[in-house]
Amino acid sequence: MLQGWRSQACLGHETAVVIPVYFSARAAEETIERLLRITLMDLHHCLPPEQVWAVVDGDLRSAAILRRVAQALAPDGAQGIQILVLPENRGKLGAMAEAMRAILREQPHVRWLAVMDNDADHLATVLPQLVRAAGFLADVYGHDRVLAIGARASRTRPMGWVRGELELLLDQLTLDALHYALAQRGAVLDLSQCLSGATPDLNSGFKVYGRRLAELLFDRAEPVYATLSPADYDRYGPETVTVVETALAGGVMGEVLRPTWDGQLTTSFGEYAVVEMYGELLAWVWARLGVASSAAAQMFDNRRRGLALGTAAEGAELVGRLRAHALGRLATHCGEPAPHALPLLPFV
Repeated sequence: MLQGWRSQACLGHETAVVIPVYFSARAAEETIERLLRITLMDLHHCLPPEQVWAVVDGDLRSAAILRRVAQALAPDGAQGIQILVLPENRGKLGAMAEAMRAILREQPHVRWLAVMDNDADHLATVLPQLVRAAGFLADVYGHDRVLAIGARASRTRPMGWVRGELELLLDQLTLDALHYALAQRGAVLDLSQCLSGATPDLNSGFKVYGRRLAELLFDRAEPVYATLSPADYDRYGPETVTVVETALAGGVMGEVLRPTWDGQLTTSFGEYAVVEMYGELLAWVWARLGVASSAAAQMFDNRRRGLALGTAAEGAELVGRLRAHALGRLATHCGEPAPHALPLLPFV
């Protein structure tokens, strides 16, 4: 392990970073500028600036602010970061894929392709740790179909209780469906490189992809939309979709802990219809993995009773609507009746 230790300069030469840029119209320009500055200001210590790709997802106001920040941070006479501006909003997965393809095409020496959010929650100082984790996985498994995840110690602290509980449920059910689908093939999902005692933080947006995995996910394969429209696929799927496709491609995931803000500084989460977003994602996971409606319903109900969100009346009602939406979408896709929920034991 120590014999193969490489300098940060060597790792940085092989690394590129994708930063999808989109901010809610409610965010003040001063806030956007500050968040972009924090996100970008230390990256030159980790990799060459020209290997940082900021892709603006149809947000022209933020594009102007980004250019101003990038110019201010660029050393005199040196090349700055790469900026791609998409003419219209496509969603984070669509923006990620656009930048990934550009890196694969224009920077053939890059072996590790990282994704960082634009809201200052993913710190440049953590990037070398994630890249080293990806390199370790590649060495151990003998291939670059690796995904290193920057896992949060808590989902609820940065995002709030409701969103944290919903992301935990989505991650748990995604893993349940993967276990089910792979078992039918005689395979077992490898979680040995993930943190023990917890559900892997699949929906963390701070990830590093090995080059071969990035090629398979973003440049080679045709998207399998299943229950999702192409627009919702790109809008809802940057984390769950890529994790599922990684597992199906024979990739391996590993986790390292990273810091996160105690409360998000800004978010566009409230602009989405929560039930529809999580429900559509769950339906896609089950459809993509060939899980029948009856089996999907049992998976959901197996997790439902242990969900702390259900201990509040509003939370229980939200979980019920989520179940109905997700299973209804799957049942429509499969041409099956949507399974009804059975009452749960009324005591603990």
